[in-house]
Amino acid sequence: MKRFLWVIATGLLARGLLLLCDPTPGTLKHFEPSIIADNLNAGRGFVFEQYGATYHAWKEPLYIILLSWLSRGGKTHAVTVMLVQSLFGIATALGVSLIGYHLFRNVSRAVVAGMIASANPFLVYYDTHFIHPLSLDALLFVATALSILWAMSDHAGGLRRSALAGLMMGFSLWQRATLLVPGLVMWLSRALFPGMKKAVVARRACVWLVVALLIIAPWLIRNYRLFGRLILTTDAAHILWLGNNPHSNGTYSDGEGQRVFYLTEPELQAKIASASELEQYEIFLEEVKRFVRTHPGRSIGLFIRKLWAFFWFSPNAGIEYNAWQQRLYRGVYILLLIFGVGGLIGHWKQATPMQRHWIVMLMAAVGGLALLHAATAINMKHRVPWELVLSLFAAESLVRGVCVIFQEK
Repeated sequence: MKRFLWVIATGLLARGLLLLCDPTPGTLKHFEPSIIADNLNAGRGFVFEQYGATYHAWKEPLYIILLSWLSRGGKTHAVTVMLVQSLFGIATALGVSLIGYHLFRNVSRAVVAGMIASANPFLVYYDTHFIHPLSLDALLFVATALSILWAMSDHAGGLRRSALAGLMMGFSLWQRATLLVPGLVMWLSRALFPGMKKAVVARRACVWLVVALLIIAPWLIRNYRLFGRLILTTDAAHILWLGNNPHSNGTYSDGEGQRVFYLTEPELQAKIASASELEQYEIFLEEVKRFVRTHPGRSIGLFIRKLWAFFWFSPNAGIEYNAWQQRLYRGVYILLLIFGVGGLIGHWKQATPMQRHWIVMLMAAVGGLALLHAATAINMKHRVPWELVLSLFAAESLVRGVCVIFQEK
């Protein structure tokens, strides 16, 4: 177990070095969750102003409630938030190591995979520069995937394991509803794998889903009382619209950083600005339907562009960063892609049937997220789960390469 301390050390070192190089260390940029947390602390409730309307279910509440607790007393302590987010980031890397150990049955590969994940540029930068739930989202993806893999790894106690995996999924839904998609796709991929008893997988998946829905039920009931319908977030239609409208390039902004909403016709902007939270939800949905009906070719083209961007780069990738930061990230990602794909191919050839099942399920989880964001909207941070999976197989490439070099010597 001592070898896994290298994962923690790498995460701390990467974040510490970035802070040392930062001209304004300890300064965190605020986003929408901070506003809602401040409203909670001020007694105004879970509210957020968007396009002239007051949203009461803007996003899932877990990180916002945590942030509210961290900023109690009316002040957000940057060091505390940074520490908590860094803990999430390092815990994510340890989760990657745990998946790597079960996937490779090799401690060295598992440790290297965790070290690569703990130094992931997105996680390191977001942990130390933004008040943002990215590392928590990544941790919940890893935990959700690991729990489903564990639930299907043994025939004994399968329903109990599935229920525990459902607890993990339900907890994750309090933070990121989109994680339900990779979870469902993982179960589906397991059922379609040759030699699997589909009835067994179906029973376990049903237990998993029912438990997950029971855990998220209080939030759904709360929203039903507010809006008269079962809904997780009221911003979901807006996100869908961002990636599916005549002015969209698949992301939240154009190549210069101008938000898509302010590129639309003044009539639509005025219509949105005069609508309530639920009315805005309906208007955005109607606009998406109209766009798909009237521009089917364009909508398909956007879907393909967003799918491509998930694995490569979006049109506005890096516009908020310095040129050297963009070059550094692109270089790191390209290396991760090369070593990761190479390691995936190499390991598949020698993997056991169970290891191949795990690989298929992990790739299915990433594929589910990719398709989801291709249907809605894509920002580069959305592909962090893909980079974490690549970390696993990049470790396989690196360790295998080192072994070959030392054997030759």
